[in-house]
Amino acid sequence: MKANKRMELFLAISLSCTFVFLIMVILTGGDAARWLAMENDFDFSYTDHFRHIAFASDMKHFYFNTYDATFPAFAYLLYYLLVLIDPPEAPWDVNGWRDALSYNYNMLVYIMLTIVLVLVFKLIVDSILTKQGNVKNTLFVLALLLSAPFMAGAIERGNISFLTAVMVLAALYLKDSSKAFCREAALILIAFAAGLKLYPAVMGFIYIKEKRWKEGVRLLIYGIIVFIVPFAFVGGIPALIRYLQVLFFFEGQGYCSWTNIRNFLLSISKVLGQYENSAYFVKYFKIAENLYLLLCLASLFITKKKWKYALYTAGAMALYVPYSYRYVSVYMMIPLVMYLKEEAEEKKLIYCILFALTFTVPFYGYFTGAGADLFIFTPIYIMMLYSFAEEWAGFVIDRKNRSAA
Repeated sequence: MKANKRMELFLAISLSCTFVFLIMVILTGGDAARWLAMENDFDFSYTDHFRHIAFASDMKHFYFNTYDATFPAFAYLLYYLLVLIDPPEAPWDVNGWRDALSYNYNMLVYIMLTIVLVLVFKLIVDSILTKQGNVKNTLFVLALLLSAPFMAGAIERGNISFLTAVMVLAALYLKDSSKAFCREAALILIAFAAGLKLYPAVMGFIYIKEKRWKEGVRLLIYGIIVFIVPFAFVGGIPALIRYLQVLFFFEGQGYCSWTNIRNFLLSISKVLGQYENSAYFVKYFKIAENLYLLLCLASLFITKKKWKYALYTAGAMALYVPYSYRYVSVYMMIPLVMYLKEEAEEKKLIYCILFALTFTVPFYGYFTGAGADLFIFTPIYIMMLYSFAEEWAGFVIDRKNRSAA
């Protein structure tokens, strides 16, 4: 199936499911909307944005006042710029995110920033999917924005994962440019994305895969600078040590959800009636998630399909993060765009279908009584498992053929 047909199939599945859900919201008197909401309520809408705004209002102390400051210092420099747009008379309390939300123009600023980010996202999509046409690209962006990972995830929660994903997508677009300036901009964008969320640093392995050693070294230098230097503005070396302690603390945590390898396995243990042994199982589930990360990287180095560079790196970002929520699924839009960019005929429809089932609203899950996250992430797990099997089966067959020759 060629690229334009893949786009049409994606839009048909994604938008039709979302449309059915919108009808269900009306027919159920809003009950379907509450089912879709994270934690099945709206008590924490936009919390991720305004919580970190509140932290950044007290730049010298927030790392020491809470364990919820999980972003690197570079991210808080950006949040501090937003504080300066509408500064409070005194720093907000670390738990005062609702005060930050209701303060003057803060909510309006968030809305305007989201609109700008959407426009930039559309511009990048148009630049990558040049042969799809404006109408299809517009419908594509609309389908993503109305999907559960975006609408009821990153945007509703105000999580910076949307910005991070857009930066990584832009970097993948620029990294193969004929212009040196664009290639360097790609390195800086990856470093900035890693400065926001850490995990986009895995994109650096693409440069190793492609043997672009000089660029890889510069990316490493940019990444170190972006990670280390901002700590000078938030408490210096003690703040860096404290941040590493926070990371170590969350690395040891686990809870029932479908959003990453460790917690997915914990959820299965609960279904099997073994959750009372969760503390015992966590150490083994941590091994499983690390094996998953290694499998992603190994698959990256043997794949011959360029769009799968994005699949294996974004797949690590989406399913490896130890303590995460629904919003990490937005990272899968990176390989989706690269998949739709491929001009070669792709006879397997499974990837297109699974991408569409991820980036929609899974209305069918409402009738099961299970949470929406199960239906958002299950297609991602199936996609990764299928791709691993396809990749390694092809690798083994290729090695046998070479040996026979």
